[in-house]
Amino acid sequence: MLNEMKERWTAYINNDITSSEIKPYILESWERCRKMDVNHLSGYGSKVSASELEKSILKRQELIKLSRPIMENVFEMVKSTNYSVVLTDEKGIIIDLIINNDIMDFHSTLNFVKGTLWNEKSVGTNAIGTCLATDKPVQVIGAEHYCEYHHRWTCSAAPIHNSKGEIIGSFDISGRAEDVQAHTFGIAASSANRIEKQLIISESYNLMDTTFDSILDGIIVIDNDFKIVKMNNKIPKLFKIEEKDVLDIDISKTLKGIDVEKNIFMRKKKMGYSDLTIPFGNKKIECSLSISPLFEGDDVTGAVIVLRESKHVIKEVSKLAGFKANYTFDSIITDNDKMRELVNMAKKISRTDCAVLIEGESGVGKELYAQSIHNESHRRNGPFIAINCSAIPKELFESELFGYESGSFTGAMKGGRPGKFELASGGTIFLDEIGEVPLEVQPKLLRVLDNNKIVRIGGTYERPLDVRVISATNRNLIEEVTKGSFRQDLYFRLNVINLRIPPLRNRREDILKLAKYFLKSLNEENNGVHKFFSHKFENRLMEHEWTGNVRELKNIIQRAYYMSEEEEIKGVPLHSKDMKQVEEKATLNLKDVERESIVRALMFNDRNVLKAARDLNISKATIYRKIKAYSIDLNNFEKLVQ
Repeated sequence: MLNEMKERWTAYINNDITSSEIKPYILESWERCRKMDVNHLSGYGSKVSASELEKSILKRQELIKLSRPIMENVFEMVKSTNYSVVLTDEKGIIIDLIINNDIMDFHSTLNFVKGTLWNEKSVGTNAIGTCLATDKPVQVIGAEHYCEYHHRWTCSAAPIHNSKGEIIGSFDISGRAEDVQAHTFGIAASSANRIEKQLIISESYNLMDTTFDSILDGIIVIDNDFKIVKMNNKIPKLFKIEEKDVLDIDISKTLKGIDVEKNIFMRKKKMGYSDLTIPFGNKKIECSLSISPLFEGDDVTGAVIVLRESKHVIKEVSKLAGFKANYTFDSIITDNDKMRELVNMAKKISRTDCAVLIEGESGVGKELYAQSIHNESHRRNGPFIAINCSAIPKELFESELFGYESGSFTGAMKGGRPGKFELASGGTIFLDEIGEVPLEVQPKLLRVLDNNKIVRIGGTYERPLDVRVISATNRNLIEEVTKGSFRQDLYFRLNVINLRIPPLRNRREDILKLAKYFLKSLNEENNGVHKFFSHKFENRLMEHEWTGNVRELKNIIQRAYYMSEEEEIKGVPLHSKDMKQVEEKATLNLKDVERESIVRALMFNDRNVLKAARDLNISKATIYRKIKAYSIDLNNFEKLVQ
């Protein structure tokens, strides 16, 4: 058979004579080699550069790692028949091989060693190069090789693909031609297939690990003996220890007080805690925690523990609760020199973490300054928690500011609750109307500000804080200190930087500027409307006392805007006595408009109440109630429109 192959090869090389006995894929390969001007008298493997080999090995390190056990297994099967096992990359560069000692000389003669290139262009028809060229398993025996150097060889190879179907290498079994075995072709093909499956499994594991590690939460998988089976890379960071040391953690002690055995392993229930402090050695970690049973069929084989640091939980809570500053210094509209100086000063102190006390009458815009300072600071991405101290009942003050532990008092939420200071972690807390803080709470507030730590009601654990404090008052706190209703030491702790906002009546150049700003905003909100002030209205604004400051001005502009039926806003009552009469009249007018709307909807829908309600976007119960309230007679409909 080998002699006949040689005759067919000679006839093709010397006389371009082909035979039907030549395998189609062999003949196609010979023709490719001829077009590429491959020297049929050569076939010596060309070595790639050391850098190119290193690059290839690095690129295909996963392929090499997964293929090696399979190569060793195959070598054990074929070593008695004098075969070597070879792995190449997608270019045909040998990146790993196991050489049979009995054919070592063959390898040396052909330079069939690690780092040599075995594609068709380099060494002609061969199982490695041809399988890569055709993307099919190939067996080449003796003179089927295009180059005469290889006629003493037989080789079987199959391409290896990744999960996308791309060729990333080949698996080859090579030996002496006289030792050719039919089964080596099958072994090569099945080995390549096994490697592909291993690659898919490995890719799945890598994907899972990547996903596992990309999760912000710390994840630990334990077995029924509380031994750690797996964890993601967030756990060492969470515990602030080396990964190897995490494995020494006694999870049963860490979860002390949580009956995992009973609830997870026996009852097969999921457990969750929104706010928990768990011990680890001398450290304590504040976190939310969930534990879920891990099943194998119906049996619980372990549990998955998910931990999230409290600071991440608090950040999410703050987002959901809308704890955000919306105003910046660009929101402060002024032509007053003192106000401009105040803004410049506020911008400078924004870069610090100093406590700020903002003083001024009600309605001057103290919170606007507080939000602007926050948004100008390095804490701008953190929460902005605003608290109106005058709106908190005295008995709830401590729990509102400092939080409480589970069971600390009757009505306390299970698991406890963080206070506003904790929710402001990483950001700013704004204590408006600070003068309203009860005297008995002030020492604890002072201690929190001095230590930057907080202890919840009913707790003993000090939680570190990272919060900037801005407070505001419309009171004269010095007088309050003199009267003994406000602690002097707390006043000095809050009043590191003082901003005193002048009232609107003392900066009259801002009255019309602010009024026109509010008017412009209202026109933009009501697309297509372009209302403007009359001179008389502007004069009245300038003459008004503005005891309610900017807040009062904004309310009056809004009222005048919506009460004016014409584009020119001519006037609006500025005093409470006049306003009462206007409001009564407006109420009557609104009732007339509402009655007329219902009548028109009923007319349009031929007295069909349900259709009328749908058009008016009100419920069935509401329209019947309105019909009764306005004495609308559905049976005498002509009178409705007279």
